[in-house]
Amino acid sequence: MNESDRMPEDRDLIVGVIQLGNLFARRLAPMFEKTNLTPQQWTILNVVAESGPMTLAALARKMIVSKQNMTGMVGRLRKAGYLERNDDPSDLRSARVVLTRRGRAVVEKLTPAYQEWYAELLEGLAGLDVTELTIAALIARLED
Repeated sequence: MNESDRMPEDRDLIVGVIQLGNLFARRLAPMFEKTNLTPQQWTILNVVAESGPMTLAALARKMIVSKQNMTGMVGRLRKAGYLERNDDPSDLRSARVVLTRRGRAVVEKLTPAYQEWYAELLEGLAGLDVTELTIAALIARLED
């Protein structure tokens, strides 16, 4: 490991992870700009696309946010026409979040660009564990 691959002294692992999240959001934002989606909204749509209909609670757990926070995010995506809530036939007290036709179309449109960006980002890092080295290398690739 080269000295340049190490996490700088002024950046511990937690700070590095937070900075990496901020850099991901900054670098992904232009990809979603034409759709008026934030990277977090894209992630929600992508999770629903991959997982299928799910309750707000399940989606909140998957995204690691509070149910209250997820309610607001889903509400904005519903208002924009990307998601809808349907009654859960197995539990009438509950509803499931599903993609609308518009939501599925935007996921299908953006997925190839996202996958290309992701592959380029991780090029040369295959096989590495998520470690301080990996986070430092990802930050270095995204910073400038």
